[in-house]
Amino acid sequence: MRHVLVVSPHRASRELLLRFLSEPELAVGAAEDADAALASLASSPPSVVVVDLRRPDEDHPLFLALLRKRYPAQAVIALVPGSLRVFDGSHERVLEARDDSAEGLHRLLNALKQAVGEVLAHHLLRVFRPPVGQA
Repeated sequence: MRHVLVVSPHRASRELLLRFLSEPELAVGAAEDADAALASLASSPPSVVVVDLRRPDEDHPLFLALLRKRYPAQAVIALVPGSLRVFDGSHERVLEARDDSAEGLHRLLNALKQAVGEVLAHHLLRVFRPPVGQA
């Protein structure tokens, strides 16, 4: 089963993302801080980590730096004000979603769901098609 880890110190955001991303064939877990997220990564690496950076938190930059250092190929989607930063394990791209209205939040969440689906598909391709010389 594919696994998604949601990281947000804000309970309401965590619960919203958990409910929105939940699907029958997808295990979605949550962590409220960097320590819990890194412990979860060490015990059971997810296919993708979703980090909510829409509200300032002093741990987020440090957490993202540690995540990149310890797990350089880990897929990460960061929700930042007005956009999504999507790192699929090898390439990074930014999806703009500027608007502070309810409709803007709806567009951001739909873009997140689509990005998670794309990253999970990319993850499956890496699993089933190992790099040349490693088969």
